[in-house]
Amino acid sequence: MNIRICIAVAFTCLAGLFSAASAQFDEGSYDSFSDQSSDEPAPSYNAPSAPSVRGGGSVVSVPGDAKTISEAMITARMGDTIYVGPGVYRERIIMAPGVSLISRGLFEAKIDGMGRGTTVTMSKNCLISGFEVRNGTIGIFSSDLGNEISSCRIVNNWMTGIITVRHLPKIQDNIIAFNRASGIQGWDVRSTSVSVNHNSIAYNGNHGIAIGGSSEFIIENNIISFNEKFGLKILEAPEKIQVSNNNFFRNLYQPGRPLPENNFTFDPAFIAPRSGMNFKPDPGQCCKEKGSDDENLGARLTY
Repeated sequence: MNIRICIAVAFTCLAGLFSAASAQFDEGSYDSFSDQSSDEPAPSYNAPSAPSVRGGGSVVSVPGDAKTISEAMITARMGDTIYVGPGVYRERIIMAPGVSLISRGLFEAKIDGMGRGTTVTMSKNCLISGFEVRNGTIGIFSSDLGNEISSCRIVNNWMTGIITVRHLPKIQDNIIAFNRASGIQGWDVRSTSVSVNHNSIAYNGNHGIAIGGSSEFIIENNIISFNEKFGLKILEAPEKIQVSNNNFFRNLYQPGRPLPENNFTFDPAFIAPRSGMNFKPDPGQCCKEKGSDDENLGARLTY
């Protein structure tokens, strides 16, 4: 077995251990309040409407039909939508296949991993949208087809914000910040239809995005700034990763690896990233470049 295969096996096993650890817990706890940490205005958010974007299944409300998200997942079936109200949900979630998990208000529902394991583990054809995902070893783990992570705030996890293996989920309009390792980490990731698009990836303790193995997908229209190591770390076959219209600013300089063509470097001028988790750029100080879709770079969230 060569060294590349050994690394891939070790990476996959490690991710599997974190996912397995998520299954060994009680049903969790729920606090019916929102713990906003500052007086910054909350972002507005139009939660996707029922029926589920994954199919015409049932709609389940948490709390209400179920007290915790884990309880709702026990009976969830392909095509169901679980809407979650404001509060702090101290649990680690294993999503049922084909289920959409949606916060009713942007970042008002917070999934807290209680400091260990993977906070959210996705099965195939799943959607998670609108949550704050925090305080796990890994924020979100995805390895199956058809997944989507959108409009989430994935912060303050003990290791990586998002880990993806084999199949790239649609990763769009997320804030991925203040995780102790990389913002996004992938291995042998491929996609022909989705991309890492319009995310704000900043202040992570390792790389903004780290990609290994034989991977092939598109990274575009992101803000990747203030990460303690490289903004983008590609271990193999960099020609297979398309990188365009991203803003790389004040990550660790990578000698001999200049900024890829068709990317930018300028201060994103986040309004209040540390005091209020407000990653909207100050329009008076930045935003001189647009994405490939002529929209502002980074997460497109309205504050």
